[in-house]
Amino acid sequence: MNLKKILSDFGSWIFIGLTFLGFIIIYAGIGGRGRYNATGETNLYFVAVGIVLIIPFLIYMLKTKILISKAENEESTRISDLIRSGDKVIINLDNLELQSNSYKQEIEVGSGYNTRNEYIDVNHNAIMIDVPYKNDLIKYKLNVDMDTTKLKMHFAIKQETVLYVDPTNPNSNYLDLRFLES
Repeated sequence: MNLKKILSDFGSWIFIGLTFLGFIIIYAGIGGRGRYNATGETNLYFVAVGIVLIIPFLIYMLKTKILISKAENEESTRISDLIRSGDKVIINLDNLELQSNSYKQEIEVGSGYNTRNEYIDVNHNAIMIDVPYKNDLIKYKLNVDMDTTKLKMHFAIKQETVLYVDPTNPNSNYLDLRFLES
């Protein structure tokens, strides 16, 4: 194994362990002494040490939330720019190649004596299009998690949609499938 990967995994486990230890120390500092013992007095030193151990976790969570929000905003901005200023290529939905892999998966629900097996539908549909664009061919693939029959019905009703393509970079494109959300 790679030494960098080992150290990264080791650091992650230390991070998780310190966070867990911080919660335990806060609980003990507040006065939680056990199931059958009476609640003790609050020890502010314990609470402060626990909070110090939890602060890196809170910073990490905040940073992750900010990065995800920023990525979503950038993607929505890119899509709105493509819709506003990109080249529009009309796609006939009857000519799509649809590869479907739908099956039922057995899962165990409940616990103890109330355990039972249920079956859930799993739908993996891959939409593949070869779109001619300015003497070039754009290969577009999109995975859709929807029942195959419903997907074909949506395509039959809509009949055509638009592929928005950035004229400077044909690899930056957006297939308008917002009608599937309704």
